Amino acid sequence: MGPSEHDTSGRDRGGLARPPPWPVILAILLAAVVAVTAASFLALRRATLAQERLIDVEAAALAAARAAEAASQARSRLAHEAFLAPTPESLGAAEGAYAAVAERLLHLRPLAHSEEERALLFRIAHGQRQALSIWRELVDARIRGDRLDRLAALYAERNQPIRDELDLEYAQLADMHERELARGREEAAGVGRAARLGLLGAALVALAAGVAMLLLLRRSLRALVESELRYRDTFEHAAVGIANVALDGRWLSVNPRFEEILGYQEAELRGRTFADVTHPDDVGEAFELGQRLIRGDAAVAGVEKRYVRKDGRTTWVNLTVSLVRNGDGTPRHFISAAEPIDARRAVEEELRDAVRARDEFLHIASHELRTPLTSLGLQLDGLRSSLSRSGPLDPERLEAKADAARRQVRRLGALVAELLDVSRLADGEVPVEAEEGDLVATARAVTERFAPDAARVRSALRLVAPDSVRARFDPVRVEQALTHVVANALKYGAGKPVDVVVQRDGGTARVLVRDRGIGIDPDARERIFGRFERAVSSRHYGGLGLGLFLARRIVEAHGGRIAVVSAPGEGATFAVELPVAGPPERVAAGA
Repeated sequence: MGPSEHDTSGRDRGGLARPPPWPVILAILLAAVVAVTAASFLALRRATLAQERLIDVEAAALAAARAAEAASQARSRLAHEAFLAPTPESLGAAEGAYAAVAERLLHLRPLAHSEEERALLFRIAHGQRQALSIWRELVDARIRGDRLDRLAALYAERNQPIRDELDLEYAQLADMHERELARGREEAAGVGRAARLGLLGAALVALAAGVAMLLLLRRSLRALVESELRYRDTFEHAAVGIANVALDGRWLSVNPRFEEILGYQEAELRGRTFADVTHPDDVGEAFELGQRLIRGDAAVAGVEKRYVRKDGRTTWVNLTVSLVRNGDGTPRHFISAAEPIDARRAVEEELRDAVRARDEFLHIASHELRTPLTSLGLQLDGLRSSLSRSGPLDPERLEAKADAARRQVRRLGALVAELLDVSRLADGEVPVEAEEGDLVATARAVTERFAPDAARVRSALRLVAPDSVRARFDPVRVEQALTHVVANALKYGAGKPVDVVVQRDGGTARVLVRDRGIGIDPDARERIFGRFERAVSSRHYGGLGLGLFLARRIVEAHGGRIAVVSAPGEGATFAVELPVAGPPERVAAGA
């Protein structure tokens, strides 16, 4: 009988041999191996890309967010200082800080991942603009002279809610990036697990697939190594100091920039804690900052603090600190980012010094202007009393009172002239109209004009000069400069002789003003030529502290120089040197 329908001889009904099922199974298995291998490779590749995104993008975004928050805090401080003392320098610094915050926010926009984050950035930018508008409005009111206490209350009432809202929004922004970092870690971990299972299955199915998978894995590992190298490059070459600090304050690792800031090598710091290199006055605040992060009061905290370098010098930094936690939420270590701010602190100190100098000048100016006015009033009251008496008038007495009144008027006029001169000459070039003249004649006019003043202080004012010293100079300006120098010599000359010596040495004309008075300390010889500066207390000697400043500006405008040789108790000799050929052409033309 023929073969039945269920014959298992390996042939079909037509007598043709059926292909064995193993090649198909093997082909399916091979395809599965290839698919699993390819899927594993792609999974590893996704894990690599996730790690790269975590390091390159999110780290940059988080750093930018922290930098924007730090810039906003700096802006708030500078704006408050400018509001209290609205000088051109402080206002410029505050405006610059607002611009810096806006620029950092612009850098954050391309890094936003969601509409929520973009909306948050928009709210932050809107808040910054509101704060700027309020600040400008109140500063304008401050400049117009509105009461400071009322403006300060308005400033706190209108600006503090915006400041609090900005702080909350910056914290939300940092929290978003922290969540993005956590999500990236979870994604990378999940993909990695899937890839490992795929590799294991592929290895069990076929050795060839395993070998191929190992080759692909090596390529992926190379990519991971390169990514790690990029991370190390970012750490090693960052523009700010970055350090990992243990919970007990020990230094775990620092980048080269942090080494430059502290002056220590990383190996030296590992045997120390942060408190060992922190200024003693700042240790408590820095410790409290770390405790706030551990308690969870803030995700990121910042403070301006001082470090003590290895060479003993103190350096200021803007320190931003965050806390790294384990998966269960327990603290692991701190990450600190330090940006040196010595230059900014120096500018702030200069601004404070300028404010103090302004206040001192206003005090001195008010006193100096009030003194001749008071004396003038007394002299006029005396004249009025003499004129109202019955009987003959005493002409000599009336003339003496009139002369005294004229002296006070001249003194008041001289003070006003000094103020006008410093306002004209302090910031721009001194206009000089040079002409051929006799320096001896100019010096003689000054000494003759000061003869009555010298007589009053019982000082002999002597001119020692040849018949003539010809030179090109502005006679009005030079007489003004010599007036200040001679007045200074009579004021501090202690009633002793004052000599005015005119010389010519080659192409240089020189005027020496020598007194035998109290002298000048070595550390004050250069300072006395500054604006509103003096070598002694204003309580003992009057004046605005402008005479020598104006004299130097005038002499330097002629292309000359002024210097002093002195010692305490031995008098002082001021040397005014002018080029005989005249001032440089640009200055002479009044350019």
